Amino acid sequence: MSTPSLRALYTWQGNPSVDLLNRDGDVWTYNMGLLPLAADPDEWEAIGLADITAWCYPFAEEDELFLAYHLYAWMFALDLLFVRTFKAERDLTGARAMVDRLSAFMPLDGTSRAIPDHPIERSLADIWLRMTPTRSAAWKRNMLNAVMEYADGQCWELECMCTGRIPDPAEYLVRRRGSFGGHVGICLAEHVAAAEVPARVRQSRPFRALMDAWTDLQTLYNDVRSYRREVEKEDETCNFVLVFARFLDISVDEAAALVTRLRAARQSEYEYLESTRLPALCEQLQLNGNDREQLSAVLEAMRYHLAAVDVWTTIAPRYQAPAPGDA
Repeated sequence: MSTPSLRALYTWQGNPSVDLLNRDGDVWTYNMGLLPLAADPDEWEAIGLADITAWCYPFAEEDELFLAYHLYAWMFALDLLFVRTFKAERDLTGARAMVDRLSAFMPLDGTSRAIPDHPIERSLADIWLRMTPTRSAAWKRNMLNAVMEYADGQCWELECMCTGRIPDPAEYLVRRRGSFGGHVGICLAEHVAAAEVPARVRQSRPFRALMDAWTDLQTLYNDVRSYRREVEKEDETCNFVLVFARFLDISVDEAAALVTRLRAARQSEYEYLESTRLPALCEQLQLNGNDREQLSAVLEAMRYHLAAVDVWTTIAPRYQAPAPGDA
């Protein structure tokens, strides 16, 4: 069983500032104290974070590209910090205490009264201050909720690990969207595109289904490619290959093949929603020209992101352990 990449939804491209990002991107990360707290240099380099950021946002200006990189760095640092501290020590209480403080550093009125006392808090406060001045109140609320959903997802994975519980496929599919940061990705796509999905569209069933499919395409591939590291080395209980293997009482290779087939089905759903349901929705809502342009810009950013993550998950050193069923 192989783990084929997606049919090309969009051609991935590089950003001309990628070399600068590779050289200087982590000046901020070290200044904030995220490194070496969350990872050693080799582990961090294996992520290929500058490359994936540049591929996701090929047309982003330099400042915007660095901002996206720093948000990704924060997300990976939080994930890796959980692996090496809270998950290693099964410290759900400590993890919950840290996560519960994070919303204080994302004030909706632009003024935080909380004083950061940890690199995770200090870096999040800095990102929020740089990211929000030009954004609407609705975008800020969406981003706040998305970041908290991501952080809460880390606690949920830890809770499953502490109790030895492997979730069922339906629960896992929904919760994995949060722990992967899918909604953070949508908000970032809006930020980089200097656009926002019109509220009526964002709240609609077709667009919510599109966001779910967009995230699933990434999480399903990630779980196959990272199974060896997550389950065999890090003792994770939250991985779709493991979930299917236990729930259906099948082998790991059979489960990986099933995840791959599910991913192909989710791609077909994504393509149908984007090409058929969303245009029909625009007509139904009688969107004006500006709203259509805003939506189109975000959808384009989402396509670039999908293509980039697909390539990155295939070639980044972080994912090079043989996937289940690979020869």
